Amino acid sequence: MQAKTAQAEKKAAAEKKVLAEKKAAADTKSRVIKKVNSRPQIDSQKKRDSRTELLTVSVSLNTGKIVAIASVGILASAILVSAMVFIAG
Repeated sequence: MQAKTAQAEKKAAAEKKVLAEKKAAADTKSRVIKKVNSRPQIDSQKKRDSRTELLTVSVSLNTGKIVAIASVGILASAILVSAMVFIAG
């Protein structure tokens, strides 16, 4: 009876060991794939960091203000043109 349980335990331990080895092999393969994919990104980050930045410019546009100024300009030009036509005519 004890021999059967000992054999069963040995068999289970051997299966666990095989599964652990397969998992370790799969992990190393996935790490190799990740390293291959991440290498260009690391190179570009190094290049970006190595460059000397003299000035950083940030631009933001408020389109509402631009449209309002443009519409006021168009309206003013229309009024001036109509006044010129009225005066000249």
